[in-house]
Amino acid sequence: MKSYFILDCPKQQKIADSLSGFYIGITANNPPKQFWTHLTRKQIKDYFAIPNLELHKWFDELGLKVRDMSFTICNDEIKTSMHKDEPPVVAKINFPVLNTKGTYNVWFDDNGKEIDRVECTNPIVLRSDILHTVEMGKKTKYPRLQFSFCFYKEPLHLLK
Repeated sequence: MKSYFILDCPKQQKIADSLSGFYIGITANNPPKQFWTHLTRKQIKDYFAIPNLELHKWFDELGLKVRDMSFTICNDEIKTSMHKDEPPVVAKINFPVLNTKGTYNVWFDDNGKEIDRVECTNPIVLRSDILHTVEMGKKTKYPRLQFSFCFYKEPLHLLK
């Protein structure tokens, strides 16, 4: 199984702008303190209730129904390290939102040897059940923001 699959998203910038606005709204009075933040059912429902939401249309085109939604943030204080995501999910979609150029999703074998990497400039189906991390390039701008989505039916077929 592949570590990732790059997805085509013609409305990527419009979706990224929408997710950025949503992020600003939900963190205005509660800034994130850790790399990964899981959203509540109410937050997810409120976001997907926005009329004519391009992200919803895109997921419909892919045949995917969102089950969970979260975001990752990196800045001068918040970093991440090598990890595996919580089971049982294997295939998620990561969507770049802000300052992801020059940052990389990197995967490792069980001995910590790098096996794959991709720059975080496009939406990807991400294999999350093996060791991985986000690596910052030398010219990375902060904050770096990416959203992650889990689905009722995982897009595993895209990792074959």
